[in-house]
Amino acid sequence: MRSLCAKSWIVFGCLFIFTNAALARKVLEQVHFGELGGANLPQRAVPLPEADTRAIGPSHPGAFNRQIVLVKFKNHDRVRALRVEEGREQDAVTALRGRKDVAFAELDRYQQRQFVPNDPLASNQWHHAVIGSYAAWNYSRGEPFVRIAIVDTPFQMDHPDLAQQTDPGWDVLSDRPVTASLGIEHSTMCAGMAAAAINNLAGVAGAGNCRVLPISINGLISQMYDAVLWAADHGVRVVSISWSGANSDSLNEAGQYLRTKARGVLLMAGVNGTGFLNYPNQPYIYCVSMTDEADDMRSRFGDHIDFAAPGFNILSTTIGGSYKTASGTSYATPLVAGIVGVTMSINPTLSPDEVIQLLKDTAQDLGATGWDQFYGFGRVDFGAAAAAASATVPAITSITYTNGEARVTTGLKAGVQCELWRSDGLEAPSWQRIANAVAITNETQLTLIDVFPAPKSFYRIRFLAP
Repeated sequence: MRSLCAKSWIVFGCLFIFTNAALARKVLEQVHFGELGGANLPQRAVPLPEADTRAIGPSHPGAFNRQIVLVKFKNHDRVRALRVEEGREQDAVTALRGRKDVAFAELDRYQQRQFVPNDPLASNQWHHAVIGSYAAWNYSRGEPFVRIAIVDTPFQMDHPDLAQQTDPGWDVLSDRPVTASLGIEHSTMCAGMAAAAINNLAGVAGAGNCRVLPISINGLISQMYDAVLWAADHGVRVVSISWSGANSDSLNEAGQYLRTKARGVLLMAGVNGTGFLNYPNQPYIYCVSMTDEADDMRSRFGDHIDFAAPGFNILSTTIGGSYKTASGTSYATPLVAGIVGVTMSINPTLSPDEVIQLLKDTAQDLGATGWDQFYGFGRVDFGAAAAAASATVPAITSITYTNGEARVTTGLKAGVQCELWRSDGLEAPSWQRIANAVAITNETQLTLIDVFPAPKSFYRIRFLAP
């Protein structure tokens, strides 16, 4: 029999709350299997968190806490723990579920920690915990088909944390490629905030593993304008400029060109310092103010601010293959650029307006309700934005096998191209694109047909940007 399966992922998270007060745990008396039907069982179960449920046995994900069963009685407020006979835990769960006074019963299973990168300095990057990077990386760590341009004096392109995902850039002044650069601190820190390699056993972690490239300028508005147009003409979807100038009408025009030509987003620094800055709100430039670890504002404010992001005492890559802590909206801006890149990686069919709307909808509203001059639409929430982007990806709605053909159906989005991929297993899967897949569409659905399915086939659909 053929196995035709859609790929799905379940992510489990854990929240630990510590208080200063010590909590005395109550040791559980053992309840024998024959006693599980007793009328006094609710009194023998100990409510959480008073119950001592310290682990017995292995603690890998999927294993369960031996002898412990969790149960919720209908006339009690809290979940309770029972200590049952070892080896009969599942039998106990089944028996408890048969009681009329039990709402539910389950094993005390070990769950899976969210992805934590192996970059040794990532734990020193406080901003990842604040913006929910670890949750976001469960959806995507960024894809190389999304590129981020750092418009500045070029960064150190051979930095150990950047080299593996750095593309050649462009020198606006000399009209020639940039293929190597020793870098400066400012741009190298910017590049690291956006795209320092995640999970490479080195240094820090950027927002995502999107490709990053330098576009060289020395500060003129005209050069920035040319840089954005070059990026758009070469398929770069995210441009980060950590300079002043977000009030420029010319750069707003460049942002509109990027949006139209490459379906891209232009991000600029909200400007360092304190006090009100009399910049207008340019509709095609998204400006980022800077927050600290406590989410307090640390930069200028005004009508130009769209989002806030961590940038105060931030750790990132710097020249000489090293790392440095510094502060500035210069670093908050490429962080948001990296978040935008990961969002586009999750669903490349999202338009620029849809990406920005996701950021608005999921941002932490820390100032006045709605938009304000300090936080804009809020401090970015990477984890929530990634989850929201994932929810926009059309899901496989059905897989059927008819007349020797596998038919994979999903929702239809106008103007979006799709590819059908197949693997014969999910353990170390080897995905292959079905080059001869036949597509059938109606008003709401797309069906891709694999005319030569393997005996055991797992399918996924890759959505390509229009």
